[in-house]
Amino acid sequence: MQNLAKLLAAGVAAVFVVGSGFALIQELAKSYTLQSLSNNDISVEQALLVAQGAVDECKKSNSTVTVAVVDRVGGIRFVLRGDGAPADDVDIARRKAYTARTFRQATSKWLERTAPDALDAKGVPILLTGQRSLDNVIDRAGGMPIIYHGDAIGGIGVTGSKGGDMADEACAEAGTKAIADQLL
Repeated sequence: MQNLAKLLAAGVAAVFVVGSGFALIQELAKSYTLQSLSNNDISVEQALLVAQGAVDECKKSNSTVTVAVVDRVGGIRFVLRGDGAPADDVDIARRKAYTARTFRQATSKWLERTAPDALDAKGVPILLTGQRSLDNVIDRAGGMPIIYHGDAIGGIGVTGSKGGDMADEACAEAGTKAIADQLL
């Protein structure tokens, strides 16, 4: 009977050791195969530099503008409403920035691509007009994406330039150039 008790205890210990070893191997395999997420995003300092670059460009035409910079998910990173600019301009600038970031191109280029009569290189209709009705998108020029290593980490939108939407876009482009050396 004593031998049976020893044999049973040894069997239970062996099962415990094998089970523990298997659990340890599972945990080690999991820790070596998991990948952490790493997302690039525009910093507050970069957003300030982008906005200042846009404002400086617009000052050349004596324009009072509103500038919005959004991050990689389209959230507001920085907004500046010029002296005397209408309050509605904040949302317009934000939507221009969001549109540029979302579609990873200048909003003027996106407008051409989503026009009802847009054609591809072979003359086939593109049929992307529906994008213009998405939430937070605006069908106006004046937005530029902020691209870092092929990834849209943000966008800038400008509104209120004396030259209209295309002048807004020139100011937005100047804003992105303010941090071009950081986006290599």
